[in-house]
Amino acid sequence: MPTPEEVYYTHALWRVKPGQQAAFKAAWKELADIFAHLPNPPIRGTLLQSLTQEELFYSFGPWHRLADIEAMRADGEVLKAFAKLKTCCTETQPSAYRVIEDIRLQQSEPNAEELV
Repeated sequence: MPTPEEVYYTHALWRVKPGQQAAFKAAWKELADIFAHLPNPPIRGTLLQSLTQEELFYSFGPWHRLADIEAMRADGEVLKAFAKLKTCCTETQPSAYRVIEDIRLQQSEPNAEELV
């Protein structure tokens, strides 16, 4: 049984077809909009693109409960959005994880503007 402090993550590898990066990013934003309207949405979502392999993306996001991830993966609108994302890709590897350790070296995370 998870403790109240436990957080679960979804994580996915996305290898995007050449010339499909813009369509993929647009489809990922559409998925984020669908997530926002779920009864129990994720805390946030992050999309990363490799600096050395333009076609390689990773996405991840924390969720409060494993049951919320399972409900998301059974949602019809989410399934359609995932299908749209997959049409842009040669490879996808979605998965779920739970946090084992979380080490914070600073009081708060910097926002995107502070990282530039």
